[in-house]
Amino acid sequence: MSIFKIVAVAIVAVALIVVLKDSKPEISMLLGVAASIILLIMIINYLSEVIISFNNIVDKTGVNFTLFSSILKIIGVGYITEFAANICEDAGSKSIANKIQFGGKVIIMVLALPIVNSLIDIIIGMLQ
Repeated sequence: MSIFKIVAVAIVAVALIVVLKDSKPEISMLLGVAASIILLIMIINYLSEVIISFNNIVDKTGVNFTLFSSILKIIGVGYITEFAANICEDAGSKSIANKIQFGGKVIIMVLALPIVNSLIDIIIGMLQ
């Protein structure tokens, strides 16, 4: 299973980071960022399968594609925000991580506005 590959890469990276942390902290931080990027690349293939499945659902149900794309963007912003904030926290920059999380929340709110507007339009249409 692929999860074993992901876990193996993560464990090797963490072991190397722990070994290098005291003697070469700058290299250990770069190794953490590199390992995170490698893990992200390994995981992206699975995300494409999820997007294809969601596209099939949209085709079958006839849901408005713009609403669907907004939902995917919201999910993507959430994952990217968490990923970047975790890297900043691992590097010791908790305050920057908090700003990234705040920015992600604001962007998610902006991306959710079309969905809220569509819901309001549906509700108004049902009341008339």
